[in-house]
Amino acid sequence: MTGTEPSPGPRAKPTLAVLVAISTIQPIALNLLAPATPGMARQFGESYATIQLTLTLFLVAVALTQLVVGPLSDRYGRRPCVNAGIALFVAGSVLGALAPSTGVLLLARVLEGAGAGAAFALSRAIIRDSASRDQAASQIASVTMVMVVAPMLAPWLGGQIEAFAGWRMIFWFMAGVGSLVLTMTVLRLPETAPNIGVETSFLGIFRAFPMLIADRGFVVNVVVLAMTSGSFFAFVAAAPFIVVEAMGRAPEVYGAWFILNALGYMIGNFMMSRLAVRVGTARMVRIGLMISFLAMSVGLALALGPSWSPLTLFVPLAVNAMGNGLTIPGATAEALSARPELAGSAAGLMGAIHLGAGALATILIGALVTLWPPSLIAMTWAMMAAGLFSLRFNRIVSN
Repeated sequence: MTGTEPSPGPRAKPTLAVLVAISTIQPIALNLLAPATPGMARQFGESYATIQLTLTLFLVAVALTQLVVGPLSDRYGRRPCVNAGIALFVAGSVLGALAPSTGVLLLARVLEGAGAGAAFALSRAIIRDSASRDQAASQIASVTMVMVVAPMLAPWLGGQIEAFAGWRMIFWFMAGVGSLVLTMTVLRLPETAPNIGVETSFLGIFRAFPMLIADRGFVVNVVVLAMTSGSFFAFVAAAPFIVVEAMGRAPEVYGAWFILNALGYMIGNFMMSRLAVRVGTARMVRIGLMISFLAMSVGLALALGPSWSPLTLFVPLAVNAMGNGLTIPGATAEALSARPELAGSAAGLMGAIHLGAGALATILIGALVTLWPPSLIAMTWAMMAAGLFSLRFNRIVSN
């Protein structure tokens, strides 16, 4: 997207603490329950595959809710939609803590996912409402840099809570966190949506989707986000299999090396937060895409070498993650800037596509690593191909 964008009008800006709080609920809720799934399966007498639906349905609820809450927030405001989402998350957490059966447990996770997804999607729209494109990229990177700590610590914390108090206490913990965040948003979250009160029919609220899909700047950046997300989720799906099964290492080896990937992503976020306004968001996105592509090209060359090790796997992945730390906040800000007056709808549609691409990637790479040995080559080739496609597709904006 080129040209000079109009500066947003003078609107109240939420604090970084509020933005981090509403952004972090989703990754915490997604990862906190994972260590407790075997215990829940035993208690309810269900198969592990059935209890794993607590993850699948949570993700589905997150994706579908973003499609609805984005347009609604453009019409009725960000603040009531965020508050309603967090309240729904708290209700789902309480229901999960009291769940007498698997069916009720799964319903609780759907409610949690819907509420967390609403808050997460709108946090991006709120940032874009109150900042220019480059400032938004910087702020999104700052929020993400803090937020990325949550998925690193949540599985460990969930395991500790289950060990000392049982899996139901994990839901009570989430209810408590949600209540604190709801108190914060009620007291401290200002309204930032620019077009509240525009009269339209209920179906008319969703008129933004065709307008966004017709916008080249939005589509290009969403495609870049989808490919980057797909690449990351391909790594998440395949790397444990590669480390544990192909390399014959213990599961804790994977967990230890995974921290390197998270640190690489945080470094990329830090660079974007400091350089976006000075260098420009679009240029930073291209730099991030180039770093990721070159990193995975090196990763593929190492995968074709005579020996495998966690070092040769995770060092290129960490550099790739640094590139992603530049690309994702920048492309998000660019997509939301395509039609700033429709930032809520853009955030919802973008989030659903982003998450859907990641889910599809986990399915495809899960089959690829087992059907096309060696698995390391399959994963690195897929990630390099996604990086190359994103880099070439991104040039559409520049030309």
